[in-house]
Amino acid sequence: MFPIYNVLTDDEARRIHEAALRVLAEAGVGLDHPQAREVLSGLGARVSDDKKRVFLPPELVEKMLARAPREFLCAARDPRHDMVMKLGRSYVRQGGGPIFKYDLRDGSSRPLTMADAVESVRLVNALPQINAPSTISPQDIEAATYDIATVKMVLENTQKHFWALTVGADHLKYELEMAAATVGGKDKLRERPILSGVFCVIAPLRFPADEIDRLILCGEYGVNVMTPLTVLMGGSAPYTMAGAMTQMTAEFLAAVTIAQALCPGIGQWYYTLLQYLDMRTGRSISHGPELMALCAGGARMSAYYGLPSLANTLLSGDCQPHQIMFHYGVNILQGLLNGITFQAGAGSLESGNLYSHQALVIIDDILAYLKTFMNGMEISTDTLAVDDITAMAEKGEYLSSKLTMKYLRKEKRFESSVMNYPLLANWSREPETVIDRAEAKAQKILADSPQESVLPAETMRELDRLMAAARKQFA
Repeated sequence: MFPIYNVLTDDEARRIHEAALRVLAEAGVGLDHPQAREVLSGLGARVSDDKKRVFLPPELVEKMLARAPREFLCAARDPRHDMVMKLGRSYVRQGGGPIFKYDLRDGSSRPLTMADAVESVRLVNALPQINAPSTISPQDIEAATYDIATVKMVLENTQKHFWALTVGADHLKYELEMAAATVGGKDKLRERPILSGVFCVIAPLRFPADEIDRLILCGEYGVNVMTPLTVLMGGSAPYTMAGAMTQMTAEFLAAVTIAQALCPGIGQWYYTLLQYLDMRTGRSISHGPELMALCAGGARMSAYYGLPSLANTLLSGDCQPHQIMFHYGVNILQGLLNGITFQAGAGSLESGNLYSHQALVIIDDILAYLKTFMNGMEISTDTLAVDDITAMAEKGEYLSSKLTMKYLRKEKRFESSVMNYPLLANWSREPETVIDRAEAKAQKILADSPQESVLPAETMRELDRLMAAARKQFA
Protein backbone atom coordinates (compact mmCIF):
# COMPACT_ATOMS: atom_id res chain seq x y z
CA MET A 1 0.00 0.00 0.00
CA PHE A 2 1.34 3.42 -0.94
CA PRO A 3 2.02 5.95 1.83
CA ILE A 4 -0.60 8.62 2.48
CA TYR A 5 0.00 11.96 0.79
CA ASN A 6 -0.29 14.78 3.34
CA VAL A 7 -1.13 18.14 1.79
CA LEU A 8 -0.46 19.85 5.15
CA THR A 9 2.62 19.59 7.34
CA ASP A 10 2.24 18.89 11.05
CA ASP A 11 2.90 22.57 11.76
CA GLU A 12 0.30 23.71 9.22
CA ALA A 13 -2.31 21.34 10.67
CA ARG A 14 -1.54 22.69 14.15
CA ARG A 15 -1.94 26.30 12.96
CA ILE A 16 -5.32 25.50 11.37
CA HIS A 17 -6.42 23.82 14.60
CA GLU A 18 -5.36 26.79 16.70
CA ALA A 19 -7.06 29.24 14.32
CA ALA A 20 -10.28 27.19 14.52
CA LEU A 21 -10.14 27.24 18.32
CA ARG A 22 -9.84 31.03 18.24
CA VAL A 23 -12.90 31.25 15.97
CA LEU A 24 -14.97 29.12 18.35
CA ALA A 25 -13.90 31.15 21.37
CA GLU A 26 -14.21 34.61 19.78
CA ALA A 27 -16.99 34.28 17.17
CA GLY A 28 -18.80 31.32 18.73
CA VAL A 29 -21.55 29.31 17.04
CA GLY A 30 -25.23 29.96 16.53
CA LEU A 31 -27.18 27.34 18.48
CA ASP A 32 -30.98 27.49 18.36
CA HIS A 33 -31.51 24.59 20.80
CA PRO A 34 -32.11 25.67 24.46
CA GLN A 35 -31.24 22.26 25.94
CA ALA A 36 -27.94 22.15 24.05
CA ARG A 37 -27.06 25.68 25.20
CA GLU A 38 -27.82 24.70 28.78
CA VAL A 39 -25.66 21.58 28.63
CA LEU A 40 -22.74 23.47 27.09
CA SER A 41 -23.10 26.26 29.63
CA GLY A 42 -22.83 23.67 32.40
CA LEU A 43 -19.61 22.44 30.82
CA GLY A 44 -18.02 25.88 30.82
CA ALA A 45 -19.12 27.52 27.58
CA ARG A 46 -20.16 31.19 27.58
CA VAL A 47 -23.76 31.43 26.39
CA SER A 48 -25.72 34.39 25.02
CA ASP A 49 -29.34 33.23 25.16
CA ASP A 50 -30.72 36.41 23.61
CA LYS A 51 -28.48 35.96 20.56
CA LYS A 52 -28.74 32.16 20.75
CA ARG A 53 -24.96 31.97 20.54
CA VAL A 54 -22.43 29.82 22.37
CA PHE A 55 -18.73 30.62 22.75
CA LEU A 56 -16.63 27.49 23.17
CA PRO A 57 -13.38 27.76 25.16
CA PRO A 58 -10.42 25.74 23.84
CA GLU A 59 -10.26 23.51 26.92
CA LEU A 60 -13.90 22.43 26.43
CA VAL A 61 -13.34 21.69 22.74
CA GLU A 62 -10.24 19.63 23.53
CA LYS A 63 -12.10 17.72 26.26
CA MET A 64 -15.01 16.82 23.96
CA LEU A 65 -12.62 15.98 21.14
CA ALA A 66 -10.97 13.42 23.41
CA ARG A 67 -14.39 11.78 23.93
CA ALA A 68 -14.95 11.16 20.20
CA PRO A 69 -14.21 7.51 19.34
CA ARG A 70 -11.20 6.92 17.10
CA GLU A 71 -12.85 3.74 15.87
CA PHE A 72 -16.52 2.79 15.55
CA LEU A 73 -18.71 0.20 13.87
CA CYS A 74 -21.06 0.76 10.95
CA ALA A 75 -22.76 -2.61 11.14
CA ALA A 76 -24.69 -4.48 8.49
CA ARG A 77 -27.43 -7.07 8.88
CA ASP A 78 -24.96 -9.47 7.28
CA PRO A 79 -21.75 -9.12 9.36
CA ARG A 80 -19.68 -9.84 6.24
CA HIS A 81 -20.55 -6.29 5.15
CA ASP A 82 -19.62 -4.62 8.46
CA MET A 83 -17.46 -1.50 8.18
CA VAL A 84 -15.09 -0.45 10.95
CA MET A 85 -14.48 3.28 10.64
CA LYS A 86 -10.93 4.21 11.57
CA LEU A 87 -7.85 5.68 9.98
CA GLY A 88 -6.28 3.32 7.46
CA ARG A 89 -9.58 1.80 6.27
CA SER A 90 -11.22 2.67 2.94
CA TYR A 91 -14.94 2.39 2.10
CA VAL A 92 -17.35 3.83 -0.47
CA ARG A 93 -21.04 4.66 -0.33
CA GLN A 94 -23.69 5.58 -2.85
CA GLY A 95 -24.73 9.21 -3.18
CA GLY A 96 -27.87 10.24 -1.32
CA GLY A 97 -30.82 12.39 -2.32
CA PRO A 98 -30.89 12.62 -6.16
CA ILE A 99 -34.31 13.23 -7.72
CA PHE A 100 -33.69 12.45 -11.42
CA LYS A 101 -32.41 9.35 -13.21
CA TYR A 102 -29.85 10.16 -15.91
CA ASP A 103 -28.85 8.07 -18.92
CA LEU A 104 -25.21 8.62 -19.85
CA ARG A 105 -25.80 7.14 -23.31
CA ASP A 106 -28.08 9.85 -24.67
CA GLY A 107 -28.12 12.56 -21.97
CA SER A 108 -31.80 12.08 -21.13
CA SER A 109 -33.22 12.38 -17.64
CA ARG A 110 -36.55 11.74 -15.96
CA PRO A 111 -37.89 11.82 -12.38
CA LEU A 112 -36.66 8.94 -10.22
CA THR A 113 -39.22 6.30 -9.27
CA MET A 114 -39.37 3.92 -6.33
CA ALA A 115 -38.59 1.10 -8.78
CA ASP A 116 -35.37 2.95 -9.71
CA ALA A 117 -34.51 3.29 -6.02
CA VAL A 118 -34.99 -0.46 -5.48
CA GLU A 119 -32.78 -1.21 -8.49
CA SER A 120 -30.06 1.12 -7.19
CA VAL A 121 -29.97 -0.77 -3.89
CA ARG A 122 -29.84 -4.12 -5.70
CA LEU A 123 -26.91 -2.86 -7.77
CA VAL A 124 -25.05 -1.74 -4.64
CA ASN A 125 -25.71 -5.18 -3.15
CA ALA A 126 -23.92 -6.79 -6.11
CA LEU A 127 -21.04 -4.32 -6.64
CA PRO A 128 -18.14 -5.32 -4.37
CA GLN A 129 -16.42 -1.91 -4.26
CA ILE A 130 -19.60 -0.03 -3.21
CA ASN A 131 -19.94 -0.79 0.49
CA ALA A 132 -23.15 1.02 1.39
CA PRO A 133 -26.31 2.28 -0.30
CA SER A 134 -27.94 5.61 0.52
CA THR A 135 -31.53 6.72 0.38
CA ILE A 136 -32.44 8.53 -2.83
CA SER A 137 -35.60 10.53 -3.52
CA PRO A 138 -38.34 8.85 -5.60
CA GLN A 139 -40.78 11.28 -7.17
CA ASP A 140 -43.71 8.88 -7.68
CA ILE A 141 -44.67 8.39 -4.02
CA GLU A 142 -46.28 10.60 -1.36
CA ALA A 143 -44.06 13.64 -0.93
CA ALA A 144 -45.04 14.03 2.74
CA THR A 145 -43.39 10.74 3.76
CA TYR A 146 -41.04 9.92 0.88
CA ASP A 147 -37.96 9.79 3.14
CA ILE A 148 -39.55 7.31 5.55
CA ALA A 149 -40.85 5.15 2.71
CA THR A 150 -37.38 5.09 1.15
CA VAL A 151 -35.73 3.97 4.39
CA LYS A 152 -38.34 1.21 4.64
CA MET A 153 -37.49 0.15 1.07
CA VAL A 154 -33.75 -0.01 1.81
CA LEU A 155 -34.35 -2.07 4.96
CA GLU A 156 -36.37 -4.51 2.86
CA ASN A 157 -33.75 -4.80 0.11
CA THR A 158 -30.23 -4.81 1.54
CA GLN A 159 -28.09 -6.49 4.14
CA LYS A 160 -25.42 -3.79 3.87
CA HIS A 161 -25.09 -0.75 6.12
CA PHE A 162 -26.76 2.35 4.68
CA TRP A 163 -27.01 6.12 5.06
CA ALA A 164 -30.48 7.53 5.72
CA LEU A 165 -31.55 11.04 4.80
CA THR A 166 -34.54 12.56 6.57
CA VAL A 167 -36.80 15.61 6.34
CA GLY A 168 -36.66 16.30 10.07
CA ALA A 169 -36.43 14.85 13.56
CA ASP A 170 -40.12 13.90 13.60
CA HIS A 171 -39.56 11.77 10.48
CA LEU A 172 -36.28 10.37 11.78
CA LYS A 173 -38.10 8.86 14.77
CA TYR A 174 -40.06 6.60 12.41
CA GLU A 175 -36.95 5.68 10.44
CA LEU A 176 -35.05 4.66 13.58
CA GLU A 177 -38.04 2.70 14.88
CA MET A 178 -38.12 0.80 11.57
CA ALA A 179 -34.40 0.03 11.81
CA ALA A 180 -34.83 -1.13 15.41
CA ALA A 181 -37.74 -3.38 14.42
CA THR A 182 -35.57 -4.90 11.69
CA VAL A 183 -32.77 -5.97 14.04
CA GLY A 184 -34.85 -6.91 17.09
CA GLY A 185 -35.20 -3.73 19.12
CA LYS A 186 -33.49 -0.51 20.14
CA ASP A 187 -30.85 -2.24 22.28
CA LYS A 188 -29.87 -4.46 19.34
CA LEU A 189 -29.60 -1.41 17.10
CA ARG A 190 -27.35 0.29 19.64
CA GLU A 191 -25.08 -2.78 19.62
CA ARG A 192 -24.99 -3.01 15.83
CA PRO A 193 -26.10 0.24 14.15
CA ILE A 194 -27.12 -0.77 10.62
CA LEU A 195 -27.62 2.81 9.40
CA SER A 196 -25.91 6.16 9.82
CA GLY A 197 -27.60 9.50 10.35
CA VAL A 198 -26.82 13.14 9.76
CA PHE A 199 -27.02 16.42 11.63
CA CYS A 200 -26.01 19.55 9.79
CA VAL A 201 -24.21 22.79 10.42
CA ILE A 202 -25.34 25.75 8.32
CA ALA A 203 -22.30 27.69 7.17
CA PRO A 204 -21.12 29.85 8.71
CA LEU A 205 -21.22 28.27 12.16
CA ARG A 206 -24.93 27.80 12.90
CA PHE A 207 -26.77 24.74 14.20
CA PRO A 208 -30.61 24.88 13.85
CA ALA A 209 -32.71 23.33 16.62
CA ASP A 210 -34.10 20.51 14.47
CA GLU A 211 -30.58 19.38 13.58
CA ILE A 212 -29.78 19.03 17.29
CA ASP A 213 -33.01 17.07 17.79
CA ARG A 214 -31.83 14.69 15.05
CA LEU A 215 -28.48 14.32 16.82
CA ILE A 216 -30.16 13.51 20.14
CA LEU A 217 -32.34 10.86 18.48
CA CYS A 218 -29.32 9.27 16.80
CA GLY A 219 -27.56 9.20 20.17
CA GLU A 220 -30.59 7.58 21.79
CA TYR A 221 -30.59 4.79 19.18
CA GLY A 222 -26.78 4.45 19.02
CA VAL A 223 -26.53 5.61 15.40
CA ASN A 224 -23.32 7.29 14.17
CA VAL A 225 -23.70 10.75 12.62
CA MET A 226 -22.23 12.65 9.71
CA THR A 227 -22.00 16.45 9.80
CA PRO A 228 -21.39 17.74 6.26
CA LEU A 229 -19.04 20.73 6.20
CA THR A 230 -20.68 22.55 3.29
CA VAL A 231 -18.49 25.61 2.98
CA LEU A 232 -18.91 27.74 -0.15
CA MET A 233 -15.60 29.59 -0.61
CA GLY A 234 -16.30 33.26 -1.22
CA GLY A 235 -19.97 32.81 -0.30
CA SER A 236 -20.62 31.23 3.10
CA ALA A 237 -16.91 30.88 3.91
CA PRO A 238 -13.72 32.91 3.39
CA TYR A 239 -12.42 33.25 -0.16
CA THR A 240 -8.93 32.01 0.71
CA MET A 241 -8.29 28.28 0.84
CA ALA A 242 -6.64 28.56 4.26
CA GLY A 243 -9.58 30.59 5.55
CA ALA A 244 -12.03 27.98 4.28
CA MET A 245 -9.94 25.33 6.04
CA THR A 246 -10.14 27.33 9.26
CA GLN A 247 -13.92 27.71 9.08
CA MET A 248 -14.71 24.11 8.17
CA THR A 249 -12.35 22.88 10.91
CA ALA A 250 -14.09 25.20 13.39
CA GLU A 251 -17.47 23.84 12.27
CA PHE A 252 -16.20 20.28 12.64
CA LEU A 253 -14.86 20.94 16.13
CA ALA A 254 -18.13 22.63 17.09
CA ALA A 255 -20.08 19.61 15.80
CA VAL A 256 -17.84 17.28 17.82
CA THR A 257 -18.18 19.42 20.95
CA ILE A 258 -21.98 19.56 20.71
CA ALA A 259 -22.34 15.88 19.81
CA GLN A 260 -20.01 14.56 22.51
CA ALA A 261 -21.59 16.85 25.12
CA LEU A 262 -25.10 15.60 24.33
CA CYS A 263 -24.33 12.03 23.19
CA PRO A 264 -20.98 10.92 24.64
CA GLY A 265 -19.17 8.37 22.49
CA ILE A 266 -21.24 8.84 19.33
CA GLY A 267 -19.24 8.11 16.15
CA GLN A 268 -18.38 11.07 13.87
CA TRP A 269 -16.41 11.77 10.70
CA TYR A 270 -14.56 14.86 9.48
CA TYR A 271 -16.89 15.22 6.46
CA THR A 272 -16.07 17.60 3.59
CA LEU A 273 -18.70 18.62 1.02
CA LEU A 274 -17.10 21.61 -0.66
CA GLN A 275 -17.85 24.26 -3.29
CA TYR A 276 -16.55 27.65 -4.35
CA LEU A 277 -18.39 30.68 -5.69
CA ASP A 278 -17.42 31.52 -9.27
CA MET A 279 -17.13 35.30 -9.12
CA ARG A 280 -17.57 35.64 -12.90
CA THR A 281 -20.89 33.79 -13.13
CA GLY A 282 -22.24 33.59 -9.57
CA ARG A 283 -22.48 29.80 -9.87
CA SER A 284 -21.37 27.40 -7.16
CA ILE A 285 -18.69 25.04 -8.47
CA SER A 286 -18.18 21.62 -6.88
CA HIS A 287 -15.05 20.50 -8.75
CA GLY A 288 -11.61 21.93 -9.23
CA PRO A 289 -8.01 21.53 -8.09
CA GLU A 290 -8.50 24.00 -5.24
CA LEU A 291 -11.39 21.92 -3.88
CA MET A 292 -9.29 18.78 -4.23
CA ALA A 293 -6.63 20.47 -2.11
CA LEU A 294 -9.25 21.44 0.49
CA CYS A 295 -10.59 17.89 0.52
CA ALA A 296 -7.03 16.63 1.03
CA GLY A 297 -6.72 19.17 3.84
CA GLY A 298 -9.84 17.76 5.46
CA ALA A 299 -8.35 14.27 5.31
CA ARG A 300 -5.15 15.61 6.84
CA MET A 301 -7.03 17.31 9.68
CA SER A 302 -8.98 14.10 10.40
CA ALA A 303 -5.65 12.29 10.70
CA TYR A 304 -4.36 15.10 12.95
CA TYR A 305 -7.32 14.38 15.27
CA GLY A 306 -7.07 10.60 14.83
CA LEU A 307 -10.67 10.45 13.57
CA PRO A 308 -12.04 8.86 10.38
CA SER A 309 -12.69 11.09 7.37
CA LEU A 310 -15.55 11.26 4.89
CA ALA A 311 -15.66 13.18 1.60
CA ASN A 312 -18.01 13.45 -1.36
CA THR A 313 -15.19 12.69 -3.78
CA LEU A 314 -17.54 10.78 -6.12
CA LEU A 315 -20.18 13.50 -6.45
CA SER A 316 -19.63 14.71 -10.01
CA GLY A 317 -20.63 18.31 -10.64
CA ASP A 318 -21.19 17.68 -14.32
CA CYS A 319 -23.46 15.79 -16.72
CA GLN A 320 -21.02 15.35 -19.64
CA PRO A 321 -19.85 11.71 -19.79
CA HIS A 322 -16.28 12.46 -20.91
CA GLN A 323 -15.74 14.99 -18.11
CA ILE A 324 -17.50 12.77 -15.58
CA MET A 325 -15.03 9.95 -16.31
CA PHE A 326 -12.12 12.34 -15.74
CA HIS A 327 -13.51 13.60 -12.43
CA TYR A 328 -14.31 10.11 -11.14
CA GLY A 329 -10.81 8.88 -11.93
CA VAL A 330 -8.86 11.76 -10.40
CA ASN A 331 -11.16 12.14 -7.40
CA ILE A 332 -11.16 8.46 -6.46
CA LEU A 333 -7.36 8.36 -6.78
CA GLN A 334 -7.09 11.51 -4.67
CA GLY A 335 -9.31 9.97 -2.00
CA LEU A 336 -7.23 6.80 -1.86
CA LEU A 337 -3.91 8.67 -1.79
CA ASN A 338 -5.16 11.04 0.92
CA GLY A 339 -6.34 8.15 3.11
CA ILE A 340 -10.01 9.19 3.16
CA THR A 341 -11.90 6.62 5.23
CA PHE A 342 -15.30 6.87 3.54
CA GLN A 343 -15.68 8.18 -0.01
CA ALA A 344 -19.25 9.17 -0.82
CA GLY A 345 -21.44 10.08 -3.80
CA ALA A 346 -21.17 6.96 -5.98
CA GLY A 347 -23.70 7.05 -8.82
CA SER A 348 -24.55 10.74 -8.42
CA LEU A 349 -23.95 13.50 -10.95
CA GLU A 350 -24.63 17.23 -11.25
CA SER A 351 -23.81 17.81 -7.57
CA GLY A 352 -26.25 15.13 -6.41
CA ASN A 353 -29.26 16.13 -8.51
CA LEU A 354 -28.95 13.18 -10.92
CA TYR A 355 -28.44 9.44 -10.41
CA SER A 356 -27.18 6.91 -12.96
CA HIS A 357 -27.04 3.10 -12.84
CA GLN A 358 -24.22 3.29 -15.40
CA ALA A 359 -22.18 5.71 -13.28
CA LEU A 360 -22.51 3.40 -10.26
CA VAL A 361 -21.13 0.45 -12.27
CA ILE A 362 -18.30 2.52 -13.78
CA ILE A 363 -17.24 3.83 -10.36
CA ASP A 364 -17.12 0.27 -9.01
CA ASP A 365 -14.76 -0.65 -11.87
CA ILE A 366 -12.55 2.43 -11.40
CA LEU A 367 -12.27 1.63 -7.69
CA ALA A 368 -11.15 -1.92 -8.42
CA TYR A 369 -8.56 -0.59 -10.90
CA LEU A 370 -7.15 2.04 -8.54
CA LYS A 371 -7.16 -0.20 -5.46
CA THR A 372 -5.04 -2.67 -7.44
CA PHE A 373 -2.61 0.20 -8.14
CA MET A 374 -2.66 1.28 -4.48
CA ASN A 375 -1.76 -2.23 -3.32
CA GLY A 376 1.67 -1.75 -4.89
CA MET A 377 3.81 -4.86 -5.17
CA GLU A 378 5.09 -7.65 -2.94
CA ILE A 379 8.85 -7.47 -2.46
CA SER A 380 10.47 -10.71 -1.32
CA THR A 381 13.43 -12.90 -2.27
CA ASP A 382 11.05 -15.07 -4.29
CA THR A 383 9.25 -12.24 -6.13
CA LEU A 384 12.50 -10.40 -6.95
CA ALA A 385 13.07 -13.42 -9.19
CA VAL A 386 16.87 -13.39 -9.44
CA ASP A 387 16.99 -17.19 -9.78
CA ASP A 388 14.20 -17.11 -12.35
CA ILE A 389 15.95 -14.44 -14.44
CA THR A 390 19.23 -16.42 -14.25
CA ALA A 391 17.46 -19.60 -15.37
CA MET A 392 15.33 -18.08 -18.14
CA ALA A 393 17.32 -15.11 -19.51
CA GLU A 394 19.23 -17.13 -22.09
CA LYS A 395 16.10 -19.02 -23.06
CA GLY A 396 14.40 -15.67 -23.71
CA GLU A 397 10.89 -16.40 -22.44
CA TYR A 398 9.13 -16.83 -19.09
CA LEU A 399 5.97 -18.64 -20.16
CA SER A 400 7.45 -21.95 -19.10
CA SER A 401 8.98 -20.60 -15.89
CA LYS A 402 8.05 -22.28 -12.61
CA LEU A 403 7.77 -18.82 -11.05
CA THR A 404 5.19 -17.82 -13.67
CA MET A 405 3.13 -20.90 -12.84
CA LYS A 406 3.48 -20.25 -9.11
CA TYR A 407 2.29 -16.63 -9.28
CA LEU A 408 -0.14 -16.84 -12.20
CA ARG A 409 -3.13 -16.80 -9.87
CA LYS A 410 -1.50 -15.44 -6.73
CA GLU A 411 -0.43 -12.22 -8.48
CA LYS A 412 -3.43 -12.03 -10.76
CA ARG A 413 -3.66 -9.16 -13.23
CA PHE A 414 -6.58 -6.75 -13.06
CA GLU A 415 -9.41 -7.42 -15.49
CA SER A 416 -11.98 -4.71 -16.06
CA SER A 417 -15.63 -5.64 -16.33
CA VAL A 418 -16.58 -2.60 -18.43
CA MET A 419 -13.41 -1.33 -20.16
CA ASN A 420 -11.86 -3.03 -23.16
CA TYR A 421 -9.05 -2.22 -25.57
CA PRO A 422 -9.83 -3.23 -29.18
CA LEU A 423 -7.85 -2.06 -32.18
CA LEU A 424 -9.37 0.98 -33.87
CA ALA A 425 -10.41 -1.02 -36.93
CA ASN A 426 -12.24 -3.57 -34.78
CA TRP A 427 -13.88 -0.91 -32.58
CA SER A 428 -15.04 1.05 -35.65
CA ARG A 429 -17.00 -1.98 -36.82
CA GLU A 430 -18.69 -2.38 -33.41
CA PRO A 431 -18.41 1.01 -31.64
CA GLU A 432 -19.67 -0.11 -28.24
CA THR A 433 -18.65 2.32 -25.49
CA VAL A 434 -17.77 1.87 -21.82
CA ILE A 435 -21.20 3.35 -21.04
CA ASP A 436 -22.92 0.70 -23.18
CA ARG A 437 -21.02 -2.03 -21.37
CA ALA A 438 -21.85 -0.50 -17.97
CA GLU A 439 -25.54 -0.47 -18.88
CA ALA A 440 -25.34 -4.12 -20.01
CA LYS A 441 -23.62 -5.08 -16.74
CA ALA A 442 -26.25 -3.23 -14.69
CA GLN A 443 -29.09 -4.97 -16.51
CA LYS A 444 -27.42 -8.38 -16.09
CA ILE A 445 -27.03 -7.80 -12.34
CA LEU A 446 -30.69 -6.82 -12.04
CA ALA A 447 -31.80 -9.82 -14.09
CA ASP A 448 -29.64 -12.31 -12.22
CA SER A 449 -29.81 -11.09 -8.64
CA PRO A 450 -32.80 -11.94 -6.46
CA GLN A 451 -34.00 -9.60 -3.74
CA GLU A 452 -31.12 -9.33 -1.27
CA SER A 453 -33.10 -10.13 1.82
CA VAL A 454 -36.64 -11.01 2.73
CA LEU A 455 -37.59 -9.82 6.20
CA PRO A 456 -39.72 -12.07 8.42
CA ALA A 457 -43.47 -11.57 8.00
CA GLU A 458 -43.92 -10.11 11.49
CA THR A 459 -41.13 -7.58 10.84
CA MET A 460 -42.75 -6.58 7.56
CA ARG A 461 -46.04 -6.08 9.38
CA GLU A 462 -44.33 -3.82 11.93
CA LEU A 463 -42.70 -1.75 9.18
CA ASP A 464 -46.07 -1.46 7.44
CA ARG A 465 -47.65 -0.34 10.73
CA LEU A 466 -45.00 2.34 11.26
CA MET A 467 -45.37 3.49 7.65
CA ALA A 468 -49.12 3.79 8.04
CA ALA A 469 -48.70 5.77 11.28
CA ALA A 470 -46.25 8.14 9.56
CA ARG A 471 -48.63 8.71 6.66
CA LYS A 472 -51.45 9.46 9.10
CA GLN A 473 -49.31 11.95 11.04
CA PHE A 474 -47.76 13.78 8.10
CA ALA A 475 -50.47 13.61 5.44
